[in-house]
Amino acid sequence: METNIALNIIKLFFLALISFLTTLKFVPLYLKIALKFNLVNKSKAKTVIFNQINKEKEGTPTMGGVLLWLPTIILAFTFYYLSQYISFFAFLNFLDRRETYLPLAALFLGGFFGLLDDIARHVNQFGLKKRDILIVYFSIALLFAWWFVSKLNFNFIDFVDYRFLVGTVAFLFFFIFVFLATVLSVDITDGVDGLLGGLSFMIILTLVVFAFINGDYNLSSFGASLLGSIIAYLWFNFYPAKFFDGNTGSFAIGSVIAIMSFFTNSILLLPLFGLVFVIEALSVILQVSSKKFFNRKIFHIAPLHHHLKFKGWNEALITFRLWIVNAIGVSLAIIVYIFMKLI
Repeated sequence: METNIALNIIKLFFLALISFLTTLKFVPLYLKIALKFNLVNKSKAKTVIFNQINKEKEGTPTMGGVLLWLPTIILAFTFYYLSQYISFFAFLNFLDRRETYLPLAALFLGGFFGLLDDIARHVNQFGLKKRDILIVYFSIALLFAWWFVSKLNFNFIDFVDYRFLVGTVAFLFFFIFVFLATVLSVDITDGVDGLLGGLSFMIILTLVVFAFINGDYNLSSFGASLLGSIIAYLWFNFYPAKFFDGNTGSFAIGSVIAIMSFFTNSILLLPLFGLVFVIEALSVILQVSSKKFFNRKIFHIAPLHHHLKFKGWNEALITFRLWIVNAIGVSLAIIVYIFMKLI
């Protein structure tokens, strides 16, 4: 038993390292394509304040989020194929119907449709309409919800080792709400250099720990591969960013966080280990509600990170402090998870 755990820990480190190196190798190719086709950030429309605080970002390559999700998908299928012929790659293979089919599908669908929105944004400056984005991701959420209900027989919500039966219809509504809320909150949070990369790292790492504790070693291996790409991405995305992820990165990461949270029985802890996502989303909700009902703004500009930047905070300072806030939430979530395992 101890040997099996040790081997799986080694596997996690191997996968993270290979993914990290693979992503680094893809960076020059991505930059070459981005610069050739002028896939750069353009400070257009939104609001005068938005353009003012983001003026220096104009001309920075975007759609770098493909570096967050594409390497893991490539490695998953490469190791699976090679495992049929070489025993060493069977050790690295993490493609598993029960544990990783859905997370990989979420990673691909989130990244792919986010990329389509980024391409549309490059063509017409504004991208897809918000209504169209909601329809797309509602459809994805509905597809996954159907899979959970029909294939995995979910009609309950798990809280670590405790199960609450809620019925099929209630679970469908709950899943769709959580999936959409997570994806959109992650996208809202993506706005200052390094912020999403750092938050994604600590949240995916938390989910890897939860999966490992549960004995879901292929799911934790999938997460470890994703962590390698996130580290490589963050290497270039921290202030001042060499490139941005675009919606292709934020939608992919948001989709994976939602699915992995359900798979690790930690969905009710998501507001804790995704604390900054909650805060950022609430800042937008409060701003919109206040303007609609009271005709006044709470923040100079929402979400919160833009307000702080307008107030004169350096981007690196915003990133570090929000990382700290989320690290507190992550620590509390891990403590609660382990405590619930022990009682």
